[in-house]
Formats: sequence, C-alpha cells, structure tokens
Amino acid sequence: MSLHDAREELRYLLNRGYRKKAAVEFISNHYELTRDERNLLVRTTFSDEEGAERRTKALSPNALSGRRLLVDTYNVLITLEVVLEGDPLVCDDDVIRDDAGVFGAYEVSESTYAALEKLVEFVRRTSPAKVVFLIDKDVSHSGELASLIRSYEWPVDTDTVLSSSVDHDLKHTEGVVATGDSAILRVVDEYVDIPKYFLFSW
Repeated sequence: MSLHDAREELRYLLNRGYRKKAAVEFISNHYELTRDERNLLVRTTFSDEEGAERRTKALSPNALSGRRLLVDTYNVLITLEVVLEGDPLVCDDDVIRDDAGVFGAYEVSESTYAALEKLVEFVRRTSPAKVVFLIDKDVSHSGELASLIRSYEWPVDTDTVLSSSVDHDLKHTEGVVATGDSAILRVVDEYVDIPKYFLFSW
C-alpha cells in the first residue's frame, strides 16, 4: 500500500458524492494509516468538482493591485517556509500546502525571517492598497510574531491584528484572502495562493 493508492481511492469516493469525513475514516482504517498519513490525505485530496471550483476563485498576483489583501498569517508563513525548504504539498485543487500546521505552537526562527522577506517581495511586486495580517492570538508567541511583522519596512500600508477568530474574520471581511485553508477557501469568493508563485519561480 502507498499513500498514493489511498489518495486515488479517496478521490474516487469523493467524486461519487461520499462525505469526506466518512470516506477518509473508511480509507484510513482500511489501510491502517497513521495520524500523519490521515492528515496528509485530508489536506491533499479533493473531488474533481471541488478542485475545479477552487481554481475559478484563484487570482493571479497581477489582480491584487489596488486591492485589500487579508493574510492568514500562520498558514501563509508556514507554507512559505516549507516551499523555501523544498518540501511543499501540491494538492488536487492546485493549492500549495504544508504537511504540518500550527496546532497551537509556533516559534519565530530563521525560516520565519526568510518567509517574511518573500512576503515583502510579494507585496512590493503586487502593490495591494493595504495588507492586513491576521494572527491567531491563541498560538504561542503570537505577540512576538506580530511585533516582528510590524518591524518590517512594508511598501504599502499594513495592519497587524491579533485575533481569536481568524477564520471568521477572513470569511467575513472585505478583501482578497491569502490562505491555503480549505475550510476558508470554500466560503470566500476569491483568494491568492502566495507560496505557489514562489514555488514555480514567479
């Protein structure tokens, strides 16, 4: 058995209308997947319909000029770090994701600085009207990360917000969302996948 086989079978079930939670449980139990393997299965595998719908919402960087950009900060930073380290997940919906997630803990490291430099470059090249960094304040060291972001010289107006409801804020605030979180992408009308453009040498 390989994770590839599990993904193929899950995709088959999703394309036939099975609910994802039940399908993942069935496939994972059948192949005796570990918790990490189950997590990868969930993060990378989508039905053809969901993948196609998501592609219609994706904006090119050129479309950000003059727009308000809302950044799911932990999601984007961690995925950028993984891209820079050379081990991202290219998923069925063409969104780039990491294989880890935050789970309540994140520490500023050299990788953080490298990812932030890429974010500065992205903002400089795309010229949004404003960038709002939304940071989950319940994650450890979130205040430190917020202070670090504020210390950078950004080429446009920015705001750094510590929030206990980042997902809700991203879903219900006007602007283009930058995230790879599938729960958010299902709701918003448009989004930009920042790590993707660095992965493919944009």
